[in-house]
Amino acid sequence: MSPITYHLIHIIGVLFLFVGFGGLASSDEGSRKKAMMYHGIGLLILLIAGFGLIAKLKLSYAAPWVLVKLGIWLVLGFLPVLAKRGVLPAKVVIYIAIALGGVAAWSGYLKDAAW
Repeated sequence: MSPITYHLIHIIGVLFLFVGFGGLASSDEGSRKKAMMYHGIGLLILLIAGFGLIAKLKLSYAAPWVLVKLGIWLVLGFLPVLAKRGVLPAKVVIYIAIALGGVAAWSGYLKDAAW
């Protein structure tokens, strides 16, 4: 596959991920379960497409921007647990996810200039 295809699949994964975060605001338990399913699917798509793109572009897996994005991926994966257990309100979790998504996009697009 071409790098553009990997990038498009990666963006689709981001959309699934944030649809899942949007479902946190729902009061219906069935909707929340479906949203968390989308969240997990998005995380899996992001991981596979991201590492596929890194391999296709022959970039280093140990580059600082890759490690930052992997750390953000882990935090984004864990944030719904904080909302479900009541540690943080769902609205705060959504705002944190948006901020982390912005940092991940910044580090991915400016990987050569920022590091």
